[in-house]
Amino acid sequence: MGILAKIRNNTQTKTAKVILGIIIVPFALFGIDSYLSSVGSNVYVAKVDGYEISLQQYIETERQVRDQMAAGGEQDQSQFETPEFKKAVVESLISSELITQSINKNNFTISDAQLSSYIVGMPEFQDKGKFSQTKYDQIIQYNNISPKKLEEKLRADLAKQQIQDSIAKLVYTPEDKIQPLVNLSYQKRDISLHEMRLDDYKKKIVPSNEEIEKVYNENKASFIQPDRIKIEFLIYSVAGIVPSIKVTEQEVVDYFESNKYLFDGQQQRKARHILFSFNAGITDLEKENIKKNAAKTLTTLKKNPKSFAKIAEEISQDRDSAKNGGDLGFISRGSMVKPFEDAVYRLKVNEISDIIETEFGYHIVMLDEIKGDEVNLDNVKSKIKGELIFTKALNEYVINADDFNNTVYEQSENLSAAAKKFNLKIEKSPWLTLDDAKKFFNNELFAETVFSKEAIESKTNSVAIEVSPNNLISARVVEFSETSQKSLDEVTEDIKTFIISRDSEKQLIDDGNKLVEALKVNDIKIDWIDDLIVSRADKQGLSDPLINQIFKVDTINIPAYAGLYDTSGEYFVIKINSVDTKDVTDQISIDLYKEEYQTALSSAIKVAYIDDLRAESKITVNIERALNYSN
Repeated sequence: MGILAKIRNNTQTKTAKVILGIIIVPFALFGIDSYLSSVGSNVYVAKVDGYEISLQQYIETERQVRDQMAAGGEQDQSQFETPEFKKAVVESLISSELITQSINKNNFTISDAQLSSYIVGMPEFQDKGKFSQTKYDQIIQYNNISPKKLEEKLRADLAKQQIQDSIAKLVYTPEDKIQPLVNLSYQKRDISLHEMRLDDYKKKIVPSNEEIEKVYNENKASFIQPDRIKIEFLIYSVAGIVPSIKVTEQEVVDYFESNKYLFDGQQQRKARHILFSFNAGITDLEKENIKKNAAKTLTTLKKNPKSFAKIAEEISQDRDSAKNGGDLGFISRGSMVKPFEDAVYRLKVNEISDIIETEFGYHIVMLDEIKGDEVNLDNVKSKIKGELIFTKALNEYVINADDFNNTVYEQSENLSAAAKKFNLKIEKSPWLTLDDAKKFFNNELFAETVFSKEAIESKTNSVAIEVSPNNLISARVVEFSETSQKSLDEVTEDIKTFIISRDSEKQLIDDGNKLVEALKVNDIKIDWIDDLIVSRADKQGLSDPLINQIFKVDTINIPAYAGLYDTSGEYFVIKINSVDTKDVTDQISIDLYKEEYQTALSSAIKVAYIDDLRAESKITVNIERALNYSN
């Protein structure tokens, strides 16, 4: 790697799609405090050898997986409400806890040196490619977590990761076993499909009153209306303050002139440089001698700027760029170390800099070209005004936060005084269960506060709770309804929906399986659709479960038949018309398959490892807790 590659600050990485695997690691920073704390939670989704995985942990993990998958491009939000997704989250938490307990039993630890090295290298804590204590402290403070708790979590994550990495090293694939597997992977199957829809069956199901009453009587425990409350609340927030903030034109101008460099991000500059590099452990005397040599070169260049490329080629110690006369190409703000970047953005075209010192050595820079317009006030006026408004609103929020809290506390009989003082509107909620309250502001502390015995009995204002950054809430209970049994009338429609879904799915699968068996005996005429030629590499838009089923079908006798119920509400009858298998000779395809095969084998070994841990553990799963939770 050349000096240029080291100078550049490559902090931008592509966000890959996050797949819910055996272990979710690491959770990193965001929301980690919620993950680590389960105080006050007595509801669990699973137990692993006595350790309870709380509903709170499940909720936080599910939220993080949703966010990660959405960041990776997942657009289908409905998948997150499926039982399969929720069960996968619970299973991942169980697997993670199994490994944690195994690590503890075997006294496997991560040293302080390993942990320190990992933290220093985390992009979240870096500024200009280097660890920033300031950024570390800011993120710790923002996430309301102590350094000790963060380090404990990262230490645990690193231990888990090392276990996974060690398992992956067990994978070995003999070369002579790959070719048949590659051939099978690229096998093509000529198929036809017949589709049966769940919606068509639902129309035929009409639950009787007797069926509805039977389900109700057999499942009364499922139809309990938990404690509920109605609340009044005030929101004191930066967003609420913003409309009242005024910013003058002069303030915008002054900010632009003082911070002009911040708005050069879209402009690119083409530069070349000559590097006089530093060796490790260089002394002050050696640096002084190098600087004298750089100064002599600078004098020569000032006299004859056109010689820059030739001299760079001859003496620059950044050999990658020296080959091109010191040319670095176009650079943008944030892509180089700061002293170097600042110098480039101060230069005019064809101007040569003074000597610049960076951690890599002394540089002399020449600016060749500027691409993009220089930023002017008109282009960024709206952005600056917005930033100034937000900054002023944030300052006002910080100054008045304690006063807001004191007001709702000192005049706790109602919210009117605080509403009048801070020009806020008193809002009202619908009926809320405890789970509803947790989701109302996505804050566990808020829910526990408004559902506390004191809050329900006194009906006084709560303390101000910062439910999210820059959002303070004070609430009071105005109505309370105790736990009660829901009447049959209240749940009739829900039971109807359940019966229709249950019975139609069973009937669809029964009919589909019967049709498949009938086709194996007689050539029944049915409407075949989607005559396709598919392979594992070219799925023709079919789902993975359907492709997997297609390639599981025994093709000794052609045509061959199989069926698959897709949880999206369709039953597919599969007909295999013919099979085409050829030797794959393309080395790229062979190598690609080998890599994918080894990855799959590694995953299988990890699953086997988890299965072994399961066999030695006592696990209780309360999956209904997760299934009944809706984000």
